Amino acid sequence: MAGAPGAPRRLGFDAIRALHNRTGLGNYARHILDGLAEADPARELHLYTPRPAAPDLAPWAERLGATIHLPPAGWRRPGSRALWRTSRLGRTARTDGIELYHGLTHEIPRDLPRRGIRSVVSVPDLLYLTRPELFGWADRHSYTWRYRWSAEHADAVIAISSGTRADLLAHFRVAPERVAVVPPAVDPRYLAPVEATTVDAVRNRLDLRGPYLLAVGTLEPRKNQQLAVDALATWPDGPTLVLAGRDGGSAAALAARATARSLRSRVRIVTDASDVELPALVAGAASACYLSTGEGFGMPIVEALAAGVPVVATAGANLEDAGGTVVDYVPADDPDAVAKAWQGHLAPDASAPAAREARVAHARRFDRRTLAMRLLAIYDAVHRGDPLPTPDDLTIPQPAKDGP
Repeated sequence: MAGAPGAPRRLGFDAIRALHNRTGLGNYARHILDGLAEADPARELHLYTPRPAAPDLAPWAERLGATIHLPPAGWRRPGSRALWRTSRLGRTARTDGIELYHGLTHEIPRDLPRRGIRSVVSVPDLLYLTRPELFGWADRHSYTWRYRWSAEHADAVIAISSGTRADLLAHFRVAPERVAVVPPAVDPRYLAPVEATTVDAVRNRLDLRGPYLLAVGTLEPRKNQQLAVDALATWPDGPTLVLAGRDGGSAAALAARATARSLRSRVRIVTDASDVELPALVAGAASACYLSTGEGFGMPIVEALAAGVPVVATAGANLEDAGGTVVDYVPADDPDAVAKAWQGHLAPDASAPAAREARVAHARRFDRRTLAMRLLAIYDAVHRGDPLPTPDDLTIPQPAKDGP
């Protein structure tokens, strides 16, 4: 593709998340960069960051083989380097011969348009607008000022889901034809088979002796794990529930909630699962749930489906692209509906080969090389000044309007 007419060879990226964040937006950025390197090795990847890579992410950056750019002399103090990233980076990119720049998380440098460099910006979510109660006033004001400008001045905008695209069009002055949907890529570890011995090792460490239910995600109010605990309380003879994720402030409250409902022995809170253990924990689950009240996409849904595990998710939380038609959707405040879905997932027909194959097939739509090819097509169109590619061959099947 790099040799095609109008294809930009030198690609620049805002890499602060890729080189410093270990979850969430960092994973999103790293999977994009890995996918691009796999899909078209002839393209040059140039990563711009205000400070060197975090020590534990430096090996990834070295394997990627990209060129890493730090602020020029005179722009390396904390205040100066932040200003360089947001307002002066375009000059550096122009000197470096960058032909197209992708702001991977919400922003492009403000001087980029006047430097003559075409740009793309990714919008992972707009929760600060759709769920303003989760953010302080100062953060909401800062995000709105910075992110709106970037979306309205970039040559193209990448929304990671159709719901995020709708939010963006509702809140920003962006022409619909400039906004494409390219979902995030699933970690290849979830698409690969997990050895039974690895699953057994995780089960043994966590003392999981029978079927278990699983909720993966940061332990925080927005992820709504409390609904899973309440659902388990309606199912007296139900299996163990595992809540796995970084403690975002809710671990103690969730443990107390389980104790208050006489469920402490049936609810396991796991905050230390390793990158090797987590795919095995997912693969061994009888059912997974993702009950968030608001997301940009909902990657844990895809990770579970990739293992053939049935999933229950909340309706109206922007999770439908992740789950498509192979997930059961329930209201975000209905524990009985969650328990009913779980019970269905433990029935024999839920593990039938056809059902498992449908889940896995859906998850494989989020392969990072496939999505990277879609991004490259967008880059090429933007660089040439052409309309964005249509039709969108990555449209995800949606559940019926009247629910599951």
